[in-house]
Amino acid sequence: MKSKLYVKQYNLAQCSINGKNWFEISELSALCCINDHYLADNLDSILDHYNKGHIVPVEYVLYRKKLDVN
Repeated sequence: MKSKLYVKQYNLAQCSINGKNWFEISELSALCCINDHYLADNLDSILDHYNKGHIVPVEYVLYRKKLDVN
């Protein structure tokens, strides 16, 4: 269970295997996976794509930033 402090300090990301069912994870975990996978490529453009809310594939898992809907 996430504490309020944890959610406040770190944003949430979402991950999916099939692109239909999305699960919340810590954004730190998602960014570590993205960084490890795309390190040899142009990581800046990948992170820009992620920050705009688009889906970033990492092997068999899809990641996307959880955008506030307020």
